[in-house]
Amino acid sequence: MFALFSFHGRLRPRPYLLSSLVVFFSQHLITILIMAAEGGSFAAATRDWQSYVMPLQALAKHSAPSALTLMSALVGLLLVCWALSALAFRRAADAEASGWIAAFAMVPVVQIATITLLSAMPARAQDDVAAANPPGALGWATAAQGLFLGMAVTLFAVATAALVFGTYGFGMFVASPFTIGATTGYCANRRTDLGAARTAHLVAAAIVLGGIALVIAALEGLICILMAAPLAIITALIGGMLGRAMALYSRASVQQGLSGVALLPLIFAVESSLPTVVAFDTVSRIHIDASPAAVWKVLINTDLSEEPVALPFRLGLAYPVRGEVIGEGIGSIRLGEFSTGVVVERITELIANRKLAFILLNEVPSMRELSPYAEVHAPHVVGYFRTTNTSFELLDLAEGGSEVIERTSHQLRLEPVLYWLPLARWVVQANNARVLAHLKRQAEKDRSTSN
Repeated sequence: MFALFSFHGRLRPRPYLLSSLVVFFSQHLITILIMAAEGGSFAAATRDWQSYVMPLQALAKHSAPSALTLMSALVGLLLVCWALSALAFRRAADAEASGWIAAFAMVPVVQIATITLLSAMPARAQDDVAAANPPGALGWATAAQGLFLGMAVTLFAVATAALVFGTYGFGMFVASPFTIGATTGYCANRRTDLGAARTAHLVAAAIVLGGIALVIAALEGLICILMAAPLAIITALIGGMLGRAMALYSRASVQQGLSGVALLPLIFAVESSLPTVVAFDTVSRIHIDASPAAVWKVLINTDLSEEPVALPFRLGLAYPVRGEVIGEGIGSIRLGEFSTGVVVERITELIANRKLAFILLNEVPSMRELSPYAEVHAPHVVGYFRTTNTSFELLDLAEGGSEVIERTSHQLRLEPVLYWLPLARWVVQANNARVLAHLKRQAEKDRSTSN
């Protein structure tokens, strides 16, 4: 079992093909088991061809998956990527092909093509040879070179994905850190074997320094980097194992170690041609000791400027500040002021003291990047996460008071969605809870004052 995740040794075509297919289709088995546990079916979660080549991601499109479901699927996805890349490298080593093909083996959509290609390559006649690079002490010049190249690849990958292809997906958050780790691990071990632990330390340092470089280059803000860091570090460490393995079995130049960077634009291009949009809904409710009429008065002219703001929102995530209905009836306008701008909303349903619903006509940035610069070149703050419609329903309770139900619908264009969807849902639910808490406090305050 553990051999599936090892980058050492070689694999002949048939064992490689069988192992890779078992690993690849384990995603489908995991999806079936999770769906069965939640009372669904695999067919319900797989409605298009992408769902069959990325079945774990399809769980995010299933009706309201739990955070535990998404986390379990993400762990499964990372393990599958790790195993497929390790198997691909060992097969490439046996076929005397470039070890960088392991990067393609971990990218959805092209995985089957990569497995087919590697399975068709003829096996080497020789048995395994000893490692080319003997164990040795850490050389500061080599370590510095690995760290510098890791930072350079970070800047190249983010700038190419965001500014050229406009994609924030698997390529940026998984394939790029994997390549950064592989490049750092290869360069650091190409003269002497530093060992797995020291290689991991250098890779982690390269990711941290790369994040700092992104802030300095105004390509990202600190908050976005911190949110992506856990996923990036994990995949970079896996890539570091690949880089070290490539260095142990070859004496190639630094230029060959950087050749894997050329794969990233290809991955970004494939990803940009197959954009993924995941829609999700949220429902929040609260009991208020005030009549629907009292709650309605607060709802149509909401001022949350004095409500407490949680730390993540104070650091840059967008949060609502005010909301005001202008005009009367369906088609009238509501202005929603957020910490990052003003949204113009059109009323689609308005029943006094009962229901208010509206759609958004424009977007504001989903966050204000924490950066020393006034402007950060990070396109993801607009368009990659958006709210499409919102509604408030007021129920008059028989035992007294009111219940307010807030429903919102959203679209997310970030991959891997298994990682970003729980974060997006938390942001929405935290903002909704803040709005409902304000309605409760203000309506109950107004009622006590009038009494």
